Amino acid sequence: MLRRVFHRTPWVFSVLPLFVLWEIIGRMDLYLFVPSLTEIFKAGMGLVTSGRMYENGIFTVYLLVKGFILSIGLGVLLGILMGRYSLAEAFFGIYVDLFQSAPASALVPVLILIFGLGPGSIVATVFIFTFFIVVVNVYTGVRGVNPRLLEMARSYGFSEWMTLRRVILPAAMPMILAGFRMGVGRAYNGVVLGEMLISIVGIGGLLMIFGSSFKMDRLFAMLFVIVVLASLSMAGVQKLEKRLLRWME
Repeated sequence: MLRRVFHRTPWVFSVLPLFVLWEIIGRMDLYLFVPSLTEIFKAGMGLVTSGRMYENGIFTVYLLVKGFILSIGLGVLLGILMGRYSLAEAFFGIYVDLFQSAPASALVPVLILIFGLGPGSIVATVFIFTFFIVVVNVYTGVRGVNPRLLEMARSYGFSEWMTLRRVILPAAMPMILAGFRMGVGRAYNGVVLGEMLISIVGIGGLLMIFGSSFKMDRLFAMLFVIVVLASLSMAGVQKLEKRLLRWME
């Protein structure tokens, strides 16, 4: 049974010793700012029963989904244009390289000046954190399509739209979905950072409130919520990736 569990969920055996050690250290009061997992769980349940976690969590997820969908739509479009047309690559490539190499958190004050202190700036932060990683992966996938497949499409008289739909997108799909998966993790970073720096709302706002008041049990509870949500989202994208790429097997 243990061998079966290890093969299906190996992460359990790596996380379980850490949780046990954390509980022991928390109960021994060796560090003032490290509560035990039992205290963290009780604080989390208190936030759930009061409705505070649900209200703030729904608001955070709404902003995240809005910014993520926007970044995917525009990122896929720009990545395809750059991958297919050298003129688009020459025109937009310098901006993609510039913004991807620049720290995204440094752009938050600029977003505040443009969109103000509101949800729009947080959505823009999610967009900035996610957009360029999607563009680069889509561009790489389109550029990596086998030239023989494109030559075959031309020999059969495919139009540009048919070539894109039947040849380029299926061949580039692994890189595109990999960009989506990486973008989900960065989207959570963006939404939490935006809520902490722009306006104290959502899960990021609770992190600021609990951290400033040294309520470490509630702070760690919210951190666990973020980790769980991000892990589930990335696992969902990975499952979708396996289903869409099943034909390649």
